[in-house]
Amino acid sequence: QQQVVQEKVSYSSASDNESFGMLYVQYNAVTQHMSHDGHSYNVNGSAVSLGYSHYIVLGDMPLYLSPGAAVQWFFHTDKEFGYKTKTNMISAKIPVNVMYSFKIGDSFRIEPYAGIYGRINIWGEAKTTYDGHSESSSLFDGDNGAKRFQLGANVGVNFRFNDKFAVGAGYFNDITKIYEHTTLRGFDITLGLTF
Repeated sequence: QQQVVQEKVSYSSASDNESFGMLYVQYNAVTQHMSHDGHSYNVNGSAVSLGYSHYIVLGDMPLYLSPGAAVQWFFHTDKEFGYKTKTNMISAKIPVNVMYSFKIGDSFRIEPYAGIYGRINIWGEAKTTYDGHSESSSLFDGDNGAKRFQLGANVGVNFRFNDKFAVGAGYFNDITKIYEHTTLRGFDITLGLTF
């Protein structure tokens, strides 16, 4: 009987490391980094993302594999020489991360992660207005248009409270280019609900 009780206690203790899911919203501070012929410059924009990640525990350690998916809306407004251009793009982002969970006390966890992502650009439009006239064009038109797929890498850390809520910050950087001489990079701020 004593052996059975000990096995139950041991099982309970190991169950601290369980698979879980997180529904999250993210603000993404996005920089278009352009580099060509030894010259480079940046254009700043913003994005918001709504996504889900599933955290699969690997073995007895608090180490997790985390595949997920998100819908991302990128937006930017540029004003120059009387022209106003609004750029919008909708993408599907598919991250796969590895995360380690450090449990601090009974209700707080620090969870650094790193991994890769793929981004599929579904729709994109640039609308230019000048002197009351507007013209719209697809971001993907022509030989110099945006590419439909990028591969990138990201790192960050989440802070999880009571196994229910999470906040986090991260950095991402495209490995492949969205335009011939342009990559996207930036920072993420995450608010999540875990279950």
